[in-house]
Amino acid sequence: MNGLRTLVVMASQTQGLLLKLLLEERGFETASVEGIAPALAEMERQPPDLLIVEAETVGAAGLAELRLHDPASIIVLGRGEGQRDLSDPQAVVEEAVGFLERRNAAPTTADIFRRARILIVDDSATYREFLRSELELEGSQVTAARNADEAVAALSGGGLDCVILDLVMPGTSGTQLCQRFDRFRRRRGLFFQIVILTSQDDEEQLAISLNAGADDFVGKAQTMDVLKVRLMALLRRKYFVEDHLLRLPRPAPSA
Repeated sequence: MNGLRTLVVMASQTQGLLLKLLLEERGFETASVEGIAPALAEMERQPPDLLIVEAETVGAAGLAELRLHDPASIIVLGRGEGQRDLSDPQAVVEEAVGFLERRNAAPTTADIFRRARILIVDDSATYREFLRSELELEGSQVTAARNADEAVAALSGGGLDCVILDLVMPGTSGTQLCQRFDRFRRRRGLFFQIVILTSQDDEEQLAISLNAGADDFVGKAQTMDVLKVRLMALLRRKYFVEDHLLRLPRPAPSA
């Protein structure tokens, strides 16, 4: 087995078993169920990497519910627009294999930056807009904040992947703000990364920043290419955890 898992949802045991066997021959762990209720139970037990669902079996409401309960991509079998013909199960399996191979290929730097939602916190309008321009050129969605209050308001909106924080801020130090952000993400179960960006690039400040909760520390004397590659590495790790590790089976509750 290659560690990837599919879930087949079909009314016909025979057709479901055929798809299961074909997928297992290609190395994918596969479960087959006959309706929406057992599908949801199976997804709760162990989220799949891909759902293969017969539209007629689950209906429009059931399909929406499956998508709501799990972010896995879905191949829909049926005769409607965008649906796959079940009369050729081998073609269905080839599509599933192709999708899973693409999904689990290592993301490119461009893929990572296009997915990124980044908050820049810096009181210098010039440097703030310079960073925004550079990251938007990479395809990232960028929000900028001038101070702690604007930054906290942006974080409260959710959906951010990374905060780039200037160490020297008016009214509060970047270290204090970093501690505040770290407490914020822990309380709310968020997983955004915190990068300290500063002109005070020395070992003592590095240790202080990392102990305050920062995930990385980059000196402003470094080139923009260095900042970008450090951001890429942080985001790549974040997305790997979100896309793979968080989908591991949930432990059974203790008796």
